[in-house]
Amino acid sequence: MPETDTSIPRPYDQWRTKPIDRAEDAAYVFGRDLMRYCHAEAMKSVDSAALPKSVEELQKRVAGAIDVALHNVVDLLEGFFPMDAGPNHKVSYALSVQMI
Repeated sequence: MPETDTSIPRPYDQWRTKPIDRAEDAAYVFGRDLMRYCHAEAMKSVDSAALPKSVEELQKRVAGAIDVALHNVVDLLEGFFPMDAGPNHKVSYALSVQMI
């Protein structure tokens, strides 16, 4: 049996049929997009060439990277990045808020 590349989510056409499995397939696409855009952009914001001179400077850089990542999560949810679930389907994300 050939190995499958688990780093690439299934295209939408190949999502499993059980509801719990479909939800997992959808979540995997979302997780991939989070890492591909939000994490990657945050890491680009950290200058790895110059070591921080103090703990305070390191904390400032880490806080800045976190801010970039969170900003990009919001952009992802707002549809700023074009997303797909395989070659034939586009993906859009929505934030759901439940008041209790």
